[in-house]
Amino acid sequence: MKISFSLFLFVVFYMSVAAQDQKITILHTNDLHSRLTGYAPESSYTPLTVNDDGTVGGFARISSIINTEKEKNNGTTLILDGGNFLMGTIFQSLEVQTGFQLQLMKKMGYDAVCLGNHEFDYGPDMLAGIVNSSVRGGSVPAILMGNAEFSEKDEKDDQLENLFSEKIISRMLILERNGLKIGLFSLLGKVADENAAFASPVTFSKQIPVARKIVKELKSEKCDLIICLSHSGVVKNSQGLWEGEDVELAKKVKGINVIISGHTHTRLTEPIMIEGVPVVQTGEYGQFVGKLVLTYNKGIVSVDNYSLIPVDDMVSGDTAIHRLIEEQKKVIELRVLDPLGMDYTKPVAETDFLIECNEYGDFKGSNLGPMVADAIHKYVNKHNSKGTDVSMVAVGVIRDRIVPGIQSAPDIFRIMSMGTGKDSVPGYPLSRGEV
Repeated sequence: MKISFSLFLFVVFYMSVAAQDQKITILHTNDLHSRLTGYAPESSYTPLTVNDDGTVGGFARISSIINTEKEKNNGTTLILDGGNFLMGTIFQSLEVQTGFQLQLMKKMGYDAVCLGNHEFDYGPDMLAGIVNSSVRGGSVPAILMGNAEFSEKDEKDDQLENLFSEKIISRMLILERNGLKIGLFSLLGKVADENAAFASPVTFSKQIPVARKIVKELKSEKCDLIICLSHSGVVKNSQGLWEGEDVELAKKVKGINVIISGHTHTRLTEPIMIEGVPVVQTGEYGQFVGKLVLTYNKGIVSVDNYSLIPVDDMVSGDTAIHRLIEEQKKVIELRVLDPLGMDYTKPVAETDFLIECNEYGDFKGSNLGPMVADAIHKYVNKHNSKGTDVSMVAVGVIRDRIVPGIQSAPDIFRIMSMGTGKDSVPGYPLSRGEV
């Protein structure tokens, strides 16, 4: 009888303890840069079949991973993005008119996204236009921007400020899942701020004071878990140690339980643990989905495990998401490419070797930089009566490389995919000077 009673007490105790443990799975991405159709070349991208192409990424595949993980995970699952989800492919060219990508990300299951520096590439009013178009078209994930400041005198940011007033964009967010109150907020870091050349007159307050203030507010709301989407980043120093703005954030702001990092395109195969706070980041372009599994017990949050899930040809894509992307491709072809005498899938070039210009590598010896400069030289001398003797291109505006295979117009567009001019043609305008 003693043994049976003892066993009974043990079982009751174990069940009581187990009932207090709550599992939280965070699936996260960062710096997607509108790579809806994967990572080059598009002619090889076959998301609905497996083991037949070498491309990586793609929103149909990411959606399948999200669905699979949601089905098998016990407890709470959150889907989050750490910023720069827009800008980088031809899909961005119609975002002001259609607001397509945010609606798509909601359908994929994203709970919240934060604004990075590249969301401001068209300026604050155009960003407001994108968000407004998205909201008019359907549901969107929660959009967070915690340290944005607006000008009282300049009207150029009024439309974006109105979205904050209307709570379409928020400084912070509280989600209630399975009895847990989860607080989220976002920050844009100093370096990202410096890279946000067209954000003016919007400015960004220093992260640390803002984070402390928001964490205090979330604590006052009795949040059990606080997550920061920080578009700031981490890097390794010359001694091989991790440093950067998100490392400093974890050190200096108490009360944050998780930092979903972005901006630096850093692939972390395991969390950087700073005083018990995991800092995670997936790299770039949706090549991986991060999976962070936490346990919550009596106010204590601990990391169970972390992994990067490859978004590759082993994943069969979500048919519904793929269909929506294919429909948007037709809209892009009609409105953007047809007037230029192009279509979406028609081959425009082919290469059997890599063509690149690595800004952080041997860019002086690159083959892509001179190729772009030569193309500009030829175009200007063919289409401008004044012509030009010399053409130049800044290394920083070359955003991608040409990988072996058949190249279509969208593949080539990714090479210099940023910027906008005063015409209807997406991309940076050319400038001409005389000496």
